[in-house]
Amino acid sequence: MQSTPDVPSPQPALATQQAVNLRSVGLILTSVVLGGIGQLAFKAGLNQIGGLQLSLDMFVKILTTPMVLLGLAVFAVSALLWLIALMSAELSFAYPFLSFTYVIVLVGGALLFGEQITALRLLGFGVIITGIFIVARSEQRAARK
Repeated sequence: MQSTPDVPSPQPALATQQAVNLRSVGLILTSVVLGGIGQLAFKAGLNQIGGLQLSLDMFVKILTTPMVLLGLAVFAVSALLWLIALMSAELSFAYPFLSFTYVIVLVGGALLFGEQITALRLLGFGVIITGIFIVARSEQRAARK
């Protein structure tokens, strides 16, 4: 009698990946928050410069503005954390969390730069938060099964 090799069931692998996805949420969210902060630093730095024009002098001015440099540094850390998170998390799980950057920039733009938040922007904010919640919640439910 021949024995058949043990073929692992896809269920434990799926449950394991879902658990890994959930453990990656901290890295993903930290990356997203830093990405939003980097965008706000870019805006603050460019506001200091004033009007933009295409020239070598303007390019040098942008790259030597402290807030722009801070934005680049924060953005680089964000990218590094994102890459670390993607080493284990599924891209289709992690990527929707990038939408949270819109929320950070919306609130930061209003608080730091006096940008107006319209009713439609608030509605979009709600849709984004709902979508992120649905993605995270679906992974939690699937991991419990």
